[in-house]
Amino acid sequence: MKFDYVDFVSELVSFQSVSADSSRAGQTAACARFLDASFKSWGFESEIFPTRLHPIVFAARRRSGGSPKARVLFYGHYDVQPEDPAQKWNTPAFECVAKGGRIFGRGTADNKGPFSCIIAGMLAFLEKNPDAPIDIGFVLEGEEEIGSPSMADFMARRRGELSSYDFMALSDTSSAAPDKIVATVGLRGTASFEVKFAGANVDVHSGMYGGVVYNPLQAMFETCASLHGSDGLVNIPHFYDGIVGLCDWERAEMKKSPVATEAAKKLLGIREFYVQNGFEPDEALRALPTLEFTGAGGGYQGEGSKSVIPSECFCKISCRAAAGQDIRRLLELAKEAILERAPSAVSVEFSDCESYGEPYFVDPKNPSSPKLAGAFCAMEKCVREVFGCSPIFLREGASIPLISDLKRETGLDCLMLGLFLPGDNLHAPNESFSLDMARRGALYYERFLEEISC
Repeated sequence: MKFDYVDFVSELVSFQSVSADSSRAGQTAACARFLDASFKSWGFESEIFPTRLHPIVFAARRRSGGSPKARVLFYGHYDVQPEDPAQKWNTPAFECVAKGGRIFGRGTADNKGPFSCIIAGMLAFLEKNPDAPIDIGFVLEGEEEIGSPSMADFMARRRGELSSYDFMALSDTSSAAPDKIVATVGLRGTASFEVKFAGANVDVHSGMYGGVVYNPLQAMFETCASLHGSDGLVNIPHFYDGIVGLCDWERAEMKKSPVATEAAKKLLGIREFYVQNGFEPDEALRALPTLEFTGAGGGYQGEGSKSVIPSECFCKISCRAAAGQDIRRLLELAKEAILERAPSAVSVEFSDCESYGEPYFVDPKNPSSPKLAGAFCAMEKCVREVFGCSPIFLREGASIPLISDLKRETGLDCLMLGLFLPGDNLHAPNESFSLDMARRGALYYERFLEEISC
């Protein structure tokens, strides 16, 4: 099977599959059609599963005779973040440009480049082993960047087919360096909401009403500031309840790939790391919940000044839940705290959260099935062969809502191998992906399939 990795990723990047932008839904659908046609050309049974927003591509190759040695379901997402700010890109955001051993373009690292490594490795494996006793499935969604709101319905409708696999595998997580490959074993839960603070029914003159009309901006700043204490912790009762603490082996693994390094500070351009009282940065990132302000607006935003007190303002808040917690409960606690602390002179209104992602944890030292145990062994062996190091098993601070949903619906656990690196500029201008990591990622998946099918 002829497969050119750079050409394939270039085609994917050319689709402006920004799931958050409804005006580009046609581009997202076109990307799904391209993937569907590609799988069919490789001999897979493939279909496009329609959703309320963006389609899911579901492809499968099943062994025609006898029982398979393994059944692996791969996952990826073909949607991407917006390219804003577009003026900060050095190359066109939706044109894949290869230079300096890297490919640049939106989605090259998150996640079009990495899931194409899986495809490249899978095709190389099948070319050498056309009759391999293995079932291979792919789920490629177009809504991961907006919280995967359609995946729950897809999994409920296809529970039987999905449950027939032994485990899921993906590369939508990070590694610290080419010689520090991370196998992610935990993800935080996530959910976001918006809160609006309103005062007068129109903007009012700051000279005529300043000091007697409560400024919604002031109310918002005061209320939001109260949600964190001076010790850096979230200042909401019960926000840390239910956390599953780190195991001793996890603490040992964290020392192999620390977060708070001088190199990391230089890369991020920060003066120091934000340390929460009583916790190391690595523990805070991997095992604690968070409440973050991700956007705010209100009042005059143009050039110069305008003497008005705005009638309303808003802020956007994102919460992350640690292993053992319920993300819905954290949102309830946050909203209750805001309502209790907001000045009575302003009204408070919350937007609905469209999707929730629960936290996830799988213990590689105590796998739930012999098939999963074998998969972890194959992962360790193949990482050592291809990358020259043992994988580091770590929880990650990010979220992939699908993983916890899949576990709840089907009982399947997930193997997550990090292929993108800290300098790849995910969600930022000049996103890129190392061609050396792409080459090794493809070889890893080829070897992984060989191991689990023998």
